[in-house]
Amino acid sequence: MRKNTQYRRLLSRLLRKNISVSQVLGYAFAALAGMTILFSAFCFREDVKPLFSSESGLFKPGFMVVNKKVSVFSAFGKGTSVFNLSEIEKIRKQDFVHSVSYFTPCRYQVRATISLSGQMSTLSTEMFFESVPDKLLAQSGNKDWKWDEASGLIPIIIPRDYLTLYNFGFSGSQGLPQISESIIQQLVFQVTIYGNGISGDFKGRIVGFSDNLNTILVPEAFMSWSNNQFAVSVDDTGRISRLILEVKNPADPKIAGFFAANPDYEVSDNKGEQGKLSYFLTILIVSVMVAGVLVMLPAVGLMLLSINLIIYKDRQTLSNLMLLGFNRNVLVRYYSILVILLNFVVTLLSVFFTLIIRNLYFLKLNVLGITETSGSLVFTVIFSFCFVFLLTLLDIFWIYRKIKTIS
Repeated sequence: MRKNTQYRRLLSRLLRKNISVSQVLGYAFAALAGMTILFSAFCFREDVKPLFSSESGLFKPGFMVVNKKVSVFSAFGKGTSVFNLSEIEKIRKQDFVHSVSYFTPCRYQVRATISLSGQMSTLSTEMFFESVPDKLLAQSGNKDWKWDEASGLIPIIIPRDYLTLYNFGFSGSQGLPQISESIIQQLVFQVTIYGNGISGDFKGRIVGFSDNLNTILVPEAFMSWSNNQFAVSVDDTGRISRLILEVKNPADPKIAGFFAANPDYEVSDNKGEQGKLSYFLTILIVSVMVAGVLVMLPAVGLMLLSINLIIYKDRQTLSNLMLLGFNRNVLVRYYSILVILLNFVVTLLSVFFTLIIRNLYFLKLNVLGITETSGSLVFTVIFSFCFVFLLTLLDIFWIYRKIKTIS
């Protein structure tokens, strides 16, 4: 055992004498700069994902709502803000569109009445209903988002702004209590529907809120049933005022170009602007990552050149050692361990500097409401070590190839 240790020390001294410290440091600094840029760009990409995620919205990701602008002539019956079939077909044929759906309006009148507990007050208001295909809604998995004719309970989604207006506007002027979201979702109120010469009383309950869409939604099944019961006509082809587009890529620049060429159309929730911003940000992040790779290339080239020079200087020593019976793999292992340790240290330093950069830009992201990420650090660390693992394999392969040439 002691003899083996002495052999390893002797081998280390023989092979270490031609290693250039300046070349090793040059590679380390160049690799550190390139990895820091690359890892920081990847980490930033993960951190800003919530800005372009629609998970918290009403619709599933990849959908946008489109309507026609209302002109001044519409008030005099000289214009219309609904889509005709040819316009819908034109939109459906666009390259970026995967599918087109639309809002179905109610064809009857609706009145909602609610009695506030503990108060001698009853609120009553005229309202309206709309529906969209349930498959488009993020709410579709909610067990409460179901219409059951036997129970007569209508699940409803309202804009969150409606509750805000009541709590901070209407309730104060009328001496009524403020209502939280959790409380209003527990209240059951009366819904009266009348049309086609008949009327019906139902129970209604709010099961969700929309942050960006100003409409009152009910399940598709209820809208179909109620229009059949209370509407004079159920033909909606002449009253399609808003479309729901399922797009293949929300960041596709063709989307912005299409709406720029059709100024009569407008996208709700600023999805068009969000798509352009997402596209620009994607280009920016990819550019920074490419810059990091370009900085890394000279570092990798310097490492491979250094390996060539080191092995070239040690070629006589390596040849003699192999003639003395040293296995070629033992010699490869010595240089490989050196490369692995060097890359490992550089990676740790790169991740450390990436965390410092992340803390600096995160102060700005907090202003945009991004206060936490969903495991972006984990993904960044995994990406970092996978990248360095591949780089180390390249170095070891190069070492093995060069020593094999000598043997």
